[in-house]
Amino acid sequence: VVNFDGPIVFVVISRYHGGAFVVFSKTLNENMTVLAVEGSFASVIGGAPAAAVVFAGDVAKRTAADPRVADLERRLRTSAPGARARLQAELDDVRAAVRAEKISEVAAEFDGVHSIHRAVEVGSVDKVISPARIRPEIIATIEAFQNR
Repeated sequence: VVNFDGPIVFVVISRYHGGAFVVFSKTLNENMTVLAVEGSFASVIGGAPAAAVVFAGDVAKRTAADPRVADLERRLRTSAPGARARLQAELDDVRAAVRAEKISEVAAEFDGVHSIHRAVEVGSVDKVISPARIRPEIIATIEAFQNR
């Protein structure tokens, strides 16, 4: 990418993350044009991995604050010894389900902020296009390069 002498048209059709976000960065080659299909995403990491790893603390706090988890924890603390094993198993199941919900929430928030339109605003993507415009935009970009 860095040493290529000619037009490069990179089309994001789904997700533009991680290595692709770095390798196909417009800062590496001034002849790079990045187009993105409507509905695609751009960020260094996707929302689900970000929620599970980067924002794990936030997910844990939201899980602990959920009324279903808090109620079972309270009931477990005040339960008779014979009921503790059953309540602990129930708490483990509920906590796992709530954690999955909270990961989904945080992932959606992350993906909402790191939209393809934000990538256009910060200059990582040149234009968001409809699927029907992929071919015409590629042709126009190459022709514009040839006519410079």
